[in-house]
Amino acid sequence: MSNDDGIIVLTTREKDWWLSLQEVVPAIERIWDGIGRSGQKTVSTLCVPLPPEVEQRLHARASRFERIVLTTVTPGTVKAALLLRSKMEVPAPMTLYIFGDGTDGFEAFGAFADVLTERDTFVVTCEAEAITVRSCFPKAQIELIPFPLVDHFKVNSGKQRTKTETTRLAYVGRISEQKNLHTLLFALWMLRASYAGAPAVTLDVYGGEDNLGSPNMGLNYPDYGTYLRGLAESLGLADVVTWHGLKPRDWLFYDVHQEPHVLVSPTVHSDENFGSSVLASLVNGRQVVTTAWGGHHAFQEWFPQQLTLVPVRRSTMGPVVDPGTLVKAILAGTDKALSVVEEAALDRGRAAFSEAAVTARTVEMLSRPDRAPEPLKKSPVQRQIDENRARFGGARQIYADYEDPTAQIFFEAYGMEKPLTFDERSRYVLPPWVSCSGHLLHIVDPHRGNQSFHVDEGISELLDVAMCPSMKTCRLPESLVRKLVAQGYAFPLPPED
Repeated sequence: MSNDDGIIVLTTREKDWWLSLQEVVPAIERIWDGIGRSGQKTVSTLCVPLPPEVEQRLHARASRFERIVLTTVTPGTVKAALLLRSKMEVPAPMTLYIFGDGTDGFEAFGAFADVLTERDTFVVTCEAEAITVRSCFPKAQIELIPFPLVDHFKVNSGKQRTKTETTRLAYVGRISEQKNLHTLLFALWMLRASYAGAPAVTLDVYGGEDNLGSPNMGLNYPDYGTYLRGLAESLGLADVVTWHGLKPRDWLFYDVHQEPHVLVSPTVHSDENFGSSVLASLVNGRQVVTTAWGGHHAFQEWFPQQLTLVPVRRSTMGPVVDPGTLVKAILAGTDKALSVVEEAALDRGRAAFSEAAVTARTVEMLSRPDRAPEPLKKSPVQRQIDENRARFGGARQIYADYEDPTAQIFFEAYGMEKPLTFDERSRYVLPPWVSCSGHLLHIVDPHRGNQSFHVDEGISELLDVAMCPSMKTCRLPESLVRKLVAQGYAFPLPPED
C-alpha cells in the first residue's frame, strides 16, 4: 500500500472452488492493476483475509481512500468492507462485482446489504442481472461491463471444416440439475426417434458435479451425474454420449474449443450471468446452441452468425426448455457448422471482451458524477426474500418451490417468456422422468422436484400420450394432459410424415 492510496481493491481466492471465477477474478484484478500502472489512478490491491497489521494501516489511511472495490462478495471481502464502512466510517463509495447475487437475494452480503448507499456501484455482465439487482434495490447504481477474458483465451483462427458424417456436440460446464442436461438427453432421444434423415450427432460432456441442486428452492437430487448416465442408457444413447469428467481449462481450449464442434447448453441456471465456455467457443469461430437465458443474450450482438438461441418457456412451475425446440436449434447449429466466420467479424467480437475494451469502460465508470450517500433502500421483493430466508432457517433457501410467485420475477428477468399452451392438434410425449402405474402418474423430476397425480378417467375425455422411451400409449384425461403441458411435463412430438 502506498502513502497516497486512492482506490483499494479487495480481492480473494475464497471462491476458487467455482472454476470460472479462477479466470474471472484475476481478470478483474488485471483491469484495476492496469489502471494503476497507467497513472490514471492510484490503485492498491489487498487479498483477504487481512492480517492485523494491514488492518491497522488501513485505519491510518482511511480518509485518503477514493473508492473501495470488491472483486467478488465473499465472507472475507464482506468482513473487510464492513470494517471500512461501519467501524472506520470510510465514506468512499464502493464498486461491487456481482455474480448472480441478485437471483439468490444477496445471500452472500448478509449485514453488508444494510450499509450500502446510492453512491455504491454494482458491476454486472448482462442486462438480465441488472434487472435482478434493481428488483432488490430499485435505486442501485449499475454498470454493465463484461468479463475481460479473451486476452488469456487460447484462440485459433477460423478454419474451413471438412464435412463429416457425424457432428460433434460438446457441453462444457458444471453437471448440475439447473444446467438441464436431462432435457438435452431427452432432446437427443427425440432427434433419433422423430427426425428421419437427420444428421448423426455425438455429445461429449466435460465437467464435474457441483452437488448444489436448486439451493434457492431447498431442492437437491442425489447423485445427478449417475442419474444422467442411467438416463442416457435407458434412452438408447450410450453410443452417442461420452462422459469425460472435469478437465483442466487449457486442455479444454486445445481439445474442445479450438476443435470442430457445436457447443450446446440447455441451461436454466439461476445465476447464468455470463457464460465463459460459450465465449471460448464463439471466439474460436464455432457454432453455439444455447438457451436465451441470462448473459447469453448479449453474445447475439457480437457473434450473430454463430449463436442459435433457444427460447425458455414459462410453465406454472418456472422456466422450461421444450425439447422439440431444442432439437430444431441443434439442427440449425449443425447446419451452420460448415460455414466459416470471417476473421474480421471474429476480431470485432473478441475486442468487445478484451482487457483494453473493459479497461476503457471501467475508466469511464470512474468518471461518472457522484451521488449523495443516501442509504440504499431495499425493495418489497428484497424484504420478502429476507423474511423467507429467516422462515426457511437462514440458509440459502428463499423460495418455497419453483411455483413461488417471487421466484417468477427473477425467471422473467433472465429470459422466461411465452407460456406453454395445450394444442389439441398435437401428439404429446411425456419425458422419461414421468411414469404411469395403474391409476397413478408419478413425476420424479431431478430439477423441480417430485409429485404424483391420481388418474381419474371419468372426469374428462381421454387422450393418447406417448411414453419416453418406449413410445407406448398411455390414456390420460384431457384435463390432466393440459395440466402436464402447463407444468412442462408433456411436449408435442414432431408431425408424422
